[in-house]
Order: sequence, then C-alpha cells, then structure tokens
Amino acid sequence: MAKENFFNIKNITTALLLSFAYILLGILSMNYASMVSGIAIAWLPNSLLLAFFLLKNSKEWKYYIPFFIVAEIIADYPSFTFIQSLQFAFINIFETTVAAFLIKKITDYKKNFTNTKYVIAFFLIALNIMPSISGILGATVYSTQIVENSTFFEFWRIWYFGDAVGILLLTPILVMTYENYKTFKNYSLNIQNTSTVIFTIILAVVLFSFNNDMTVLPTTPLIFILILLWIVYKQGILPSLIISLLITIIAIYFTTNSIGPFAIFSEKETTIFLQEFISLLVIIPLFVGILLREITDSNKKLIELNSKLEEKVKEKTKSLIESNEKLTLLASKDPLTNIYNRRMLNEYILQETVKAKRHKTDVSLILLDIDHFKDTNDKFGHQVGDEVLIEISSIISKNIRESDIFGRWGGEEFIIILPQTSIKNAYEVAESLRKKVENHSFEKVGKKTISLGVSMYNTKQDILEFIENTDRAMYKAKYSGRNKVEYFEY
Repeated sequence: MAKENFFNIKNITTALLLSFAYILLGILSMNYASMVSGIAIAWLPNSLLLAFFLLKNSKEWKYYIPFFIVAEIIADYPSFTFIQSLQFAFINIFETTVAAFLIKKITDYKKNFTNTKYVIAFFLIALNIMPSISGILGATVYSTQIVENSTFFEFWRIWYFGDAVGILLLTPILVMTYENYKTFKNYSLNIQNTSTVIFTIILAVVLFSFNNDMTVLPTTPLIFILILLWIVYKQGILPSLIISLLITIIAIYFTTNSIGPFAIFSEKETTIFLQEFISLLVIIPLFVGILLREITDSNKKLIELNSKLEEKVKEKTKSLIESNEKLTLLASKDPLTNIYNRRMLNEYILQETVKAKRHKTDVSLILLDIDHFKDTNDKFGHQVGDEVLIEISSIISKNIRESDIFGRWGGEEFIIILPQTSIKNAYEVAESLRKKVENHSFEKVGKKTISLGVSMYNTKQDILEFIENTDRAMYKAKYSGRNKVEYFEY
C-alpha cells in the first residue's frame, strides 16, 4: 500500500475502530479482568494487536502503529503518566510485531490456526518467548518508575502471564473468525449444538458461583475440558474457542469477586491457578482440534489419492483393454486387405459348424480364387497385384450380408462363411459375386475374374473335410475354364 493510498475513509475508519477496540479491551482488562490488588489475569489489547499484525501485510503496519500508540495512552489514563504509557505502548507493539513477523516467517505466510506448525510457532513465540522478553521490559518500567514494594520477578510474572493469557484467549478467535467467517453461514444451530452451549454456560455459572464451598474442588472446573473436547470433535476448533472464552469470562467475573473454587486461595495463588485453568481451557482443545483437523485432512487426501489412483487404474485398464483389443484385431486381420486372416477364419468356421450341429441349421462355405493372378503380378508388379486384392475384397465385402464372415485364406484365395445358408442359396451368392467382379473395371489391369467353390457343412464331417470339399469345388471351377461357380456334391 503506497503512503498516499492509506489516507482514505476506509483505512482511517478501520484504524479508528481498531483503536477504539484496543481502548475498550484495555479498560476491560484493568477493570474487569484484574484482581483487587491490580494483578491482571489477562491483558487483552495485545491479542488484538497480534491478530491484526498476523492478518495484515507487514508493509502496512507502520500506518496503523501511531493509532495504537495513542490508544494505549488513552487506555492507561489516568493510571499511568504519559511517559509510562508511551513506554508500555512501545513494549506492546515490539512484542506483537516481532511475534507476528517470526510466526509468519517460520510458517511461510501460508497457514493459520488450522495447522500444527502454525499453532506450535504461536505457542512458542507469542505465548512464551515474546511475553517473556516484553515482561522483562515492562517489569523494568514498573520496578524503577512506578512501584517499589514488589520484586522484579513478581512484576515480570504479572506481565508475562497477563499477556500470554490475553493473547491465548482472543488472538486465535480473531484470526480464525476473520479468515473463516464464511463458515459461520454453514454452522448448524441444531438442538444438539444449541443445548451443548446452553448447558456449558449454565454449568459454568453454577460451578463458579459457589462461595468458598469446599465440596467444589479447584480441579472441578477441568470438567469443561471434556466438554470442549466434545465440542471440538462435533463442531470444530472455532466454536470450542468461543465457548472457552465464554467460560473464561464467567470464571474471571466470579473469581475477581472472591467467589468460586479458585477464591479459596490467596490472591496471588488464585491468579496463578485461574491463569493456568484458562490456559488449559484453550490450549488442549486447540491442539486436539488441530490434530483432528490434520487427521481429517490426511484422510481426505488419502481418499482423493485413492480416488485418483483408482481413476488411473481404470484409465490404465481401459487403455490396456483397448490395446489388447487392437492387438487382437491386428492379430485377427489381414494387414493388406483389413479383412479376417486365416487364423480367425479357422476359429469362425469351427464356431459356426458347432452352432449348426447344435441347432440343426445349415452353414455353407465359399472359397474363391482370383484367376491368372500370377500373370497380373508378373506383368504389372506386386504393388498393382496388392491393389487388385484390396479392390476385390472391397467388392465382396459390400455385397455380402452383415452376418456373413469374409476373410483372406492366403495369397489370392478368399473364404466366405455363410451361417444359416443352404447350398442353393450359397451358390446364388457365389454367382452374384462372380458377376460383380467380372463386370468391374480395374483401373490398371482392366478386367479380372474369379473362380468359386461352394459346399455345405455335413454334420458327419469335420471342419477339415468341410474346407477340403469347398477347395475341391473351387479347383473344379478353375480346371473347367475359370470364371465359374462349382459346388461340392456328396
């Protein structure tokens, strides 16, 4: 964002609203989230700062920082002097900007609170390292400029835990809400979800409103962790964090009024136990939610990979089947004429004779030979001879039935299998084909003729005899003058 582009109504309004929210969170922290002595249970403004810096491009931070400095000064008035407030502002901004920069750098600027690496980086940097460092700076200001009746360590602990708890409470909610606000449209307010929320709030009010009743132990609030784990499992991370915040608000309200299971201790002990409880209340559901999300995402990826693998297997299988079909087709076809070859013709003759025997139907065979084909090859060459073979096979293919099976038997010989055809009808087909070829004019060789032999299958003979009988009829046609049709007589 260029400097001149920042100063528009939208950006200024955003900066002012964030400043107002910062002041409001500061007032809430000092007046409603602190013990009587002033020990802060949670310092909430830094959660807003960190969420903002995590979501915003680092190049734009400098335009908003002055607004946050002014907001800190206003929030601290009149408890602290201008110089003290200014020092606190710089410490808070230092803490949150460095934390945001490191988290984004470590996680490659790509992930949010739905990623384990991001959450671990957030836990180490935003909840431990940076609050510890800023705690040292804050404790220095407190011990040298404000109060002298507490130790440096006490000041550091108050600052460290207050910042860490405040950031833990609100930053994940703010970031996830901003990045996933569309998911709220899909959130189901069914009876189960609504009743779980209502039950949890009522339970929190009841549990934390007991006034120093020893029947309610300080460990009793841990029951909420079980409830939150159920909410994480059923509804997701963000709903569980929001409900954690509601429980925390109730716990802080009653505890700061010296009511509830944590109020039986001294003020410092109460603060520590409450802060630990709040931390567990958020951290455990957050980490469990992340693990569940990653398991779910891994399962989805596994399903997608399996689906893709199945798709690839289907494609490969389909391709293999197609390749096999092509190979089968190539193995069954004569490469020159693209009609069936001798191997396939033998299979079809066997199939059709078996059918004829089983169903007591006729099947006939026509064997034809091109007359004087050797002379054609010798005179015009084998290329022209091949063209004649192709042309004759085309003529025959166009003039037989779809149920008839036609193929090249070898050289210049062809066979036609005619299922459910008597010898008389087969003879008529052969004669028709003879005339078609005789009347056809071949481009390079002029006229050509064919000799044809016809026979019908006899159930008492095998297929070799069937073929031999047809062959005898064909040779009879050739030896009796060619360009004729002869049939085998039993």
